[in-house]
Formats: sequence, structure tokens, C-alpha cells
Amino acid sequence: MLIQDSENVSSDFSAVYSRYFDMVYRICFMYFNGNKADTEDAVQSVFMKYIQTDTDFESEEHRKAWLIVAAKNTCKSVLRLARRKNISLHTVQEQSAGFQYGEVLDAVMRLPDKEKMAVYLCYYEDLTAAQIAEIMKCRENTVYSYLHRARKKLQKTLGE
Repeated sequence: MLIQDSENVSSDFSAVYSRYFDMVYRICFMYFNGNKADTEDAVQSVFMKYIQTDTDFESEEHRKAWLIVAAKNTCKSVLRLARRKNISLHTVQEQSAGFQYGEVLDAVMRLPDKEKMAVYLCYYEDLTAAQIAEIMKCRENTVYSYLHRARKKLQKTLGE
């Protein structure tokens, strides 16, 4: 019986990992301004926390929100503790061999963290302002402000 339960847990984790790896990776990637090594470390930490949690997820949306918040908190924690310096995008491009950055990604990566996170969750994860507000622990109108400011900055940087 124990072997069968272990196999179920393993296949459940594999399914969650396959489904949400890209999302968690992109969130961490944004926090670390494209530093691949730090991103990979943070992603590993997030999934270790997931394995160790005893949270009963009510739905896939709840699981997804938990992973987003865990990724955000993990990255913030690493950045705060390590007192890391910001690395220019050009330096990161040189470090990550063969990875191509687009002009839009470059502009998004230069946004302040809260605006960058709001843009990511809205446009890449297709979450509503209410869902983003819950994840970012702020009011819904604040999310709209972050998105508005980010759009203005991106429009100025990228043109119409």
C-alpha cells in the first residue's frame, strides 16, 4: 500500500511540476533580471516548498496562486538576504549563451518590481485584477494603477 501511495504522490508531483514549471520559472526570471543560475535555484526552492507543504488545495486555481505567491516570496527573500546588486540586461545577455531577448522583454524587465509582476500576471498568466490583487496583497485599484503606469512606461519606451 505504501508503495502505491508513493507512486501516486510522485505522479501527482510530476503533473504539477510539468504544468507549472514554466510559470514559476518566468516569475523567478523576472525577479532576478534574467540571471539563469539564481532563477533555477529559486525554482527548485519553490518546488521543494510545494513538496513539503501540507496545504489541501481547493482547486487548480488555488494551487496556481499558491505557487505564484511562493515564487514571489522566495525571490524576494533571496534578494533581501543576499543584498544582491542589479545587473544590467546587457551583462545578463552575455552571461546566458544563446538566449534571445526581445525589445518588449527588455522594456518589461526594466519596470519596477510591482509593475513587472502585475504585467506578468495579467498578460502571461491571464489573471484578473482581483486575482492579481489577492496574490500581490494589495487592492484591486492598485493593480489597475500598476498596469496603467507600466503601459505608459512601455508605450514611451517602445513607441506606439
